[in-house]
Amino acid sequence: MSLDQIILAPFIPVSAGVSVHAFLKAWTNFRLLARGQWIEAEIVGVREEANGDGDPRFYPEVAFTPPDSDEVRVESKVGRLYPIDRRTRIRVRYDPAKPRRARLQGYGEPGLFVSLLTGGALAFLAVGLFLHLFT
Repeated sequence: MSLDQIILAPFIPVSAGVSVHAFLKAWTNFRLLARGQWIEAEIVGVREEANGDGDPRFYPEVAFTPPDSDEVRVESKVGRLYPIDRRTRIRVRYDPAKPRRARLQGYGEPGLFVSLLTGGALAFLAVGLFLHLFT
């Protein structure tokens, strides 16, 4: 086994795993875009947390009631650097089949295109490394 194989081989499963995660994220984004519906929601809470640099991040929790369903509460996975007014209403795109799968307008995560691009690039890297090292 050469030194190249010892050093580069661990990158194959790592890049393949992250690629699979990116493709799953892309699938989730696609489903939300394809069948998601917009609804007005009310900010009912804000969680404050410090990031790695000690700067505060604010994560809103919203409540909305889809048609023919009970109230749903969702916390944003993405925070902002400035405080959020709790009396604000915000638009939410949610999946009617799974209302807890929702995205707050203005609190974006990597979208469909970015997830597909990342997944494809990392899959290409994993295959390229494998072919280079083991063929």
